[in-house]
Amino acid sequence: TEAMQKTFLKSCIGLSNEMVGGAERLREDTLEYVKMRMQFGRSIASFQVTKHKATDMLADVELAKSAAYYAAAAFDDASIAKASASEAYMQTAINAVQMHGGIGFTWDNDTHLWFKRAKSSEVFLGTADFHRELMMQSWDQ
Repeated sequence: TEAMQKTFLKSCIGLSNEMVGGAERLREDTLEYVKMRMQFGRSIASFQVTKHKATDMLADVELAKSAAYYAAAAFDDASIAKASASEAYMQTAINAVQMHGGIGFTWDNDTHLWFKRAKSSEVFLGTADFHRELMMQSWDQ
């Protein structure tokens, strides 16, 4: 029914914006950690692999943020927002755990909690593939 579709749309938009906020916070916390973490006498933020992951995280989060903000403003395109936010949040969580190293999955650091939240949000209200399929079906009509 139309009421159910509106509720689903609003829920997807809200979840997308929540996931973008989580991904942004996780990205910021990770950057702070790698700036202070020292290895071989220098900050791991200076390593090329860390810079590449940080750049990927920034691009993913900003693209998802744009889609989520647009979906909220236009009350439309919830599927593209949910798909991009799901992937950005999960990939940011994966990179954050890797960049934190062993401490990323200990109780001394909240990274594992963000990772678990990203994983559960990824499948809640439909996966990225599900939402891409919804977009493809709407274009066929």
